[in-house]
Amino acid sequence: MSPLADNPFNTVHAPTLWAVLLTEFGQEVNYWPDRDDTQALVVSVIWKEGAEDEEVSPGRYSNIWVQNSDFSALPHKGDAVESDGKVFDVVRIDATRYGYSRLVLQEDTYA
Repeated sequence: MSPLADNPFNTVHAPTLWAVLLTEFGQEVNYWPDRDDTQALVVSVIWKEGAEDEEVSPGRYSNIWVQNSDFSALPHKGDAVESDGKVFDVVRIDATRYGYSRLVLQEDTYA
């Protein structure tokens, strides 16, 4: 058995926390692999406006948390997210070993 499966945080606590956070803060977005809207899929995310290192708020950046198992291929830089008619480029991915990733998004003001 892998160390990931043996850890109660990974198998019990992280999924429980994810479910609670989705209930409170979740929203659905259109996720475009490789920025291809014809391949869009709807995923549930936890959205946070702004980025920690951004000087103004609201700015051009946002963070979303995703559950990796919602994707057939893991998210990567170059994907895009559409929400409320705005398009955001995935510019950074901070993966965790727990099955969730934080994606840093940059608003595409030219879309």
